[in-house]
Amino acid sequence: MIGSTICTTISASIADYNYVTSIQVNGIDLASPVAAAKANVLIGKNPVKLKYEYSDCTGNTEFHASTQAKFLRFEVYAEDNPQIKNDSFYKNKNSFTQLGQTKGNVWLEWSNSYQIHDKIQMGQMSITPQYTFQQFQKDFPKSAKLAHPNETAYVILLPPQTAKSILKEPLNYDLPYIGNLAFNFKNGKLSAFSINQGIAC
Repeated sequence: MIGSTICTTISASIADYNYVTSIQVNGIDLASPVAAAKANVLIGKNPVKLKYEYSDCTGNTEFHASTQAKFLRFEVYAEDNPQIKNDSFYKNKNSFTQLGQTKGNVWLEWSNSYQIHDKIQMGQMSITPQYTFQQFQKDFPKSAKLAHPNETAYVILLPPQTAKSILKEPLNYDLPYIGNLAFNFKNGKLSAFSINQGIAC
């Protein structure tokens, strides 16, 4: 699900887009890795069963879960979890509770904007089912120049700890290889929304 739209995107330098260094969903900032214990709140009130997957492409461990309203992927990087010495730790885990303080990057997708019931904020800006392309043009004028009311529009998502170094050389970073927010518009209205952490391969 996630990444399907971003992978078809033409490669473009991040210099052409607006960027944010924080996106909060239900008060949890997803611009940086999040502890699994916090990520559970993002998928639903009841504990969900996670599906384990090892990505040969990235060499990372991933867990994913979906509800009727959204899809969540929790991508674990070894460098964010030095306390875990062996990848076999992940193989029998199927819940965020079992993963505890393991940190991961969260990817989220709402494939139908009417099912956005979460509080999604970037500073003073909120993403709601009523979000429009017109509002996007006001909030993100640079990104809007590359967008259309019937297409996907992008805003770059930069981890705060690396934002400065990335912004010094923006031409070295392209979509879809860096975190981004994908606003899918149809007839000028938000139809879907996703938080993508960027693909590595």
